[in-house]
Amino acid sequence: MYCPPGVILTSSNFLTSSKQCNFTGSNFTVPNYNLTAKVHDSAMVLIGIGCAVIVLGYFQVAFWSVSAERQTRRIREIVFRSILDKEILYFDTHKTGKDINKIHDGIGDKLGSVCQFLAGFLAGLILGFVKGWKLSLVVLSISPPLFLSAVIFSKLTASMTANELKAYGKAGAIAEEVFSSIRTVFSYNGTKHEQRRYEQHLEEAKISGIKKGATSGITMGFLWFMIFCAYALGFWYGAKLVRDEQFNIGSVLVVFFAIIMAVFQLGQGAPHFQALAQAQGAAYYVWGVIDAPSKIMSNSDIGLTSDSFSNIQFSKVSFTYPSRPDTQILNGLSFEANSGQTVALVGSSGCGKSTCIQLLQRFYDPLSGSVLIDGHSIDEYNLRWLRQHIGVVNQEPILFATTIKENIQHGKDDATDSDVEVAAKAANAHDFIMTLPDVKFSHFFRILSIVVVFFVKKYETMVGERGAQLSGGQKQRIAIARALIRNPRILLLDEATSALDNESEKIVQDALDKATIGRTTIVVAHRLSTIRNADKIVVIQKGVVVEEGDHETLMNKRGNYYALIEAQNLRRAEEENESEYDEEEDEDNLRVRRVRASTVISLMPSVFTAIRGTQENDNNDKKKDSSEKKPSPVWTMLKMNSPEWLYIVFGCLASLCNGGIQPVYVFIGLGILMLISMFLQGYLFACSGEILTKRLRAKVFQTMLKQDVTFYDDPTNSTGALCTRLAVETSAVKGATGIRLGLMLQNLASLGVGIILAFIFGWALTLMLLGFTPLLVIGGFLQTKLMSGFATSDKTTLEKAGKITVEAIQNIRTVAQLTKEKHFGDEYTRLLDIPYKSPDYNKAVEAAKNILDLFARKPAIDNSSSDGEQIANFSGELEFEGMYFVYPTRPDAIVLRNFKLKVKAVALVGGSGCGKSTTVQLIERFYDPMIGRLLADSKDIRSLDLEWYRSQIGIVSQEPILFDISIKDNIAYGDHSRVVSTDEIIEAAKSANIHDFIQQLPDGYDTNCGNKGTQLSGGQKQRIAIARALIRNPKILLLDEATSALDTESEKVVQEALDRAQQNRTSITIAHRLSTIQNADLICVLRHGVIVESGRHDELLAKQGYYFRLAQKKLK
Repeated sequence: MYCPPGVILTSSNFLTSSKQCNFTGSNFTVPNYNLTAKVHDSAMVLIGIGCAVIVLGYFQVAFWSVSAERQTRRIREIVFRSILDKEILYFDTHKTGKDINKIHDGIGDKLGSVCQFLAGFLAGLILGFVKGWKLSLVVLSISPPLFLSAVIFSKLTASMTANELKAYGKAGAIAEEVFSSIRTVFSYNGTKHEQRRYEQHLEEAKISGIKKGATSGITMGFLWFMIFCAYALGFWYGAKLVRDEQFNIGSVLVVFFAIIMAVFQLGQGAPHFQALAQAQGAAYYVWGVIDAPSKIMSNSDIGLTSDSFSNIQFSKVSFTYPSRPDTQILNGLSFEANSGQTVALVGSSGCGKSTCIQLLQRFYDPLSGSVLIDGHSIDEYNLRWLRQHIGVVNQEPILFATTIKENIQHGKDDATDSDVEVAAKAANAHDFIMTLPDVKFSHFFRILSIVVVFFVKKYETMVGERGAQLSGGQKQRIAIARALIRNPRILLLDEATSALDNESEKIVQDALDKATIGRTTIVVAHRLSTIRNADKIVVIQKGVVVEEGDHETLMNKRGNYYALIEAQNLRRAEEENESEYDEEEDEDNLRVRRVRASTVISLMPSVFTAIRGTQENDNNDKKKDSSEKKPSPVWTMLKMNSPEWLYIVFGCLASLCNGGIQPVYVFIGLGILMLISMFLQGYLFACSGEILTKRLRAKVFQTMLKQDVTFYDDPTNSTGALCTRLAVETSAVKGATGIRLGLMLQNLASLGVGIILAFIFGWALTLMLLGFTPLLVIGGFLQTKLMSGFATSDKTTLEKAGKITVEAIQNIRTVAQLTKEKHFGDEYTRLLDIPYKSPDYNKAVEAAKNILDLFARKPAIDNSSSDGEQIANFSGELEFEGMYFVYPTRPDAIVLRNFKLKVKAVALVGGSGCGKSTTVQLIERFYDPMIGRLLADSKDIRSLDLEWYRSQIGIVSQEPILFDISIKDNIAYGDHSRVVSTDEIIEAAKSANIHDFIQQLPDGYDTNCGNKGTQLSGGQKQRIAIARALIRNPKILLLDEATSALDTESEKVVQEALDRAQQNRTSITIAHRLSTIQNADLICVLRHGVIVESGRHDELLAKQGYYFRLAQKKLK
């Protein structure tokens, strides 16, 4: 359908030229009435051609655009599904970054335009050879260099596009890492450091883009030079043929314009050839991802399935991680787990326990030896079937950004609501789920919902990205429910209760003990009390089994296991004082209920005031927006490009020159000028466009890092959505600047010079033809309006799809464990079913609007601000004054109620979700309280320089986040205010008991940690995070379950280091293991956001209150 317009347009030139020969030359003797009739006939033919072009042109754009959408959608789907089907090794060694938009351009209406121009080219050739083959051959002598330049240009552009995409892929990987770890970045004032890392790769992309623009310019210049040479050659040889009486003037004109039109069609198609070349480069990059080999295929239908599936055997297994081939993890490890047995793996961090769990799921294959199930090597089983019959609970639970119910249902495809509830109850999650309101009302009804909840979604509550809206213990219980719902034959528990408080741990451990009955269970545990009843305990050291047997047998041996038990000091003196206690409601519960009632009453006036203020601000903003006319987003973008004004001015001059040359037809000299000006136009606008793109990406990234944590809590600002916005919109802005600005000026210059020449030679006819100009303007305007909405649809679709891709790829191990590759692939496909397309200019305007909206957003807490006071001789003493707090995404659930606490050295304990970790986030000033204030050295922290204030705080979180950089750089990340010396890094590592392990690595401190530390065990990551906190020598130390992931030996050493580190510092310790806080100066017990008890360990035990019961449950 694309070819007819090209043929018709070329044929129209032939008809015009052939008629022209009747009106020109010495043989012009036609009477006036015959002339009018002939002109009338020609006009009717041209009108018919115009009507045909309207219809066929519509089908041309529409059909090719639809085809491009479908092909691009299919490519996106294929890429995403192929990534999900890769083995884990691929994710250990590759960064995922791709740009399919360039492929879309190459197969959309630009490909249709190429077909149109090629059709016109062929039509011109045929007409030219029919009318005069001699002249056609002479004019076509310029074709070989034209085609040669096109081939060279295509190759160079494809190569440079691939390099540009690689650089943008690296930058995108950094953005994804930063956005998904934003609290860690904020905690350590890492925004400027991350900005530098990001801009480093933008610079690489900019250089490739400028080279691509220069290549495009020189190629286009050479193309037009050859076309002008063809003009000159054609007129010279045509004149010779007329003089020799082989042709008349009319025939020469017909042949000349037919061939020139054919060549001109190639010239007009050059920008579209450029899009094809860029698409080729993008396709090479994308297909490299698709075709990357994968030894372990999760989507294969080949392999065994078995009714009997329970006996596990490791036989002389040796293994190294492919990303660290010089570090031996398992060294001939052998053990068995018979059907129905519970086998516990114990040993120090990094000894290979979690590696065994990964090998059982066939994330990797061993270097030697075999992992057998019922006598068959696991590589003989169908991989999907294998994973579907294994339940896994990891040390760091991963939840997806959906509802609690859907997260649990991920464990079993056909799970009913009843199944979900049963699994939640078994994991001790049901009770806390039923207390989670997620209410949808106006502001007024939200207040009333504190007293009466009209509609509570409970299991439909959104958990946030990576479960950010839940506490660590709550996330762990959801993960346990997800594993139990599938009723697996083999259960793998990798520190499954590490994040639970004592009360929940006992109940969940009982549930897990019941769940292991009749199943083969492999348990990895540092808390040896949780595996005392295991049928077999396997002690691993440096990848080798050194002891195995049940608890009593190993204790009697007095070997390695006995030493671990003794180190944990399980036989505390309190064990003899176990006593029963009444489980019914006590005075503490009554006190909490009284506080709840008083909270409602006291909050009502303040919250209503806040609501009125918000509404007034909203109204004022609306009035302001309506009264103030916003400047054009395109004009604003051009102003941002002002530092490159020299590039733009000279580029515009080159464009005007190019446009003015074309109507003049003074050939050879102007051809040389065209060559020079085309090169300058391509190079200069590439410089301005690429510099603007780099500046925009950097500024958008910087603006995103300025936002407060509430911004990142918003589901519409997920990591995937932000990465998509960062990549797509900043690139789309070039559609309104850069090269396209040059093309617009070039066309305007051509139009202007053409009109001037037309007026000189025939003003009356020119005026008549100009009467059609308003129709062209109206048509362009209507096209812009009709298509502009699709830019927004494009943005929304890409953001939603980007959210799915990032979430799935970030958590690929969890996706593989749950065999949810098809689920995420189908969800991605569903999102891509929404059609979208708009011209470059409309997409550019929409992208510019979105970027400017982001720039205009004022965060409540500006993370880049240096405004505020810096306290001299800062001691770090903190005080909470009557604080009330709710998370902005859950405004109906009050987390802290009239919270009052003066902090010097305090330990906080309590059930999951009671508000312990919230206090840490408030101290870091991720959020501000609704009511009350937090004082630091008697100063409201809102009045302090935020960057300086955070630099005084060291934090170790329950789920440590490491970056995809070296161990040395991860530790040095703790202090960006100076250059941290290697000696300081080593000293911090020694304090965290990680130095010896690092020294054993082939690359030592230069070893890369992998994305979020995937190349290290949980305990190793935790110790590096502790070293990172210690290196900044903070005045305030926040320890949120800092030793939860450590083995017994490391915990003892690290706890001693932390005890030393807390001296002369303000410290807040959050712990579920009460043994780690027994020596705290003050222990505060939290329930429902209220301190219900406080005192030293001995004092609280003597009260026999809530703390006493927590201790008793721990012992039991």
